[in-house]
Amino acid sequence: MSNSLTTKQEELIEKIGVFHEQRGMQPLMGRILGLLMVLEDAEATFDEIVEKLQVSKSAVSNALNFMQVKNFIAYRTKIGDRKRYFYLRMGENWETDLTHEIMELTKINDFFKEVLELRSNKHPEFNKNLTCISEFLEFFKEQVPVLLEKFKNKKN
Repeated sequence: MSNSLTTKQEELIEKIGVFHEQRGMQPLMGRILGLLMVLEDAEATFDEIVEKLQVSKSAVSNALNFMQVKNFIAYRTKIGDRKRYFYLRMGENWETDLTHEIMELTKINDFFKEVLELRSNKHPEFNKNLTCISEFLEFFKEQVPVLLEKFKNKKN
């Protein structure tokens, strides 16, 4: 692996990190995701991550452990090499993973439905908006398999 990143690679890694940070992820985790996407080999050892992102070993260790638990990343080893090479899992089962994430997102609709059952009609505009969101989430959930099938047919 090359020792240095280009300025454009560094900037993109930072943009990816900020994007994920703004959505609740720890900043380093987003930067690790960015690094693994940007690197030509699409993998890096622990020491390479520490070196390229210029962060502490303990921070990288904590981030990698969490990201493995969440199935964002995995690692592989190479014969004759004791190092672990971390890589993004996004290529392996992306359809299953994406579908699972979308279904997790739509689970909030169960709460919306319960809330609507409990609410009075004192604020009909709020109820109407919540109902609309709930209906959209239900529609979206139904359309995910249809969209994936359309995508597969388009690719074939």
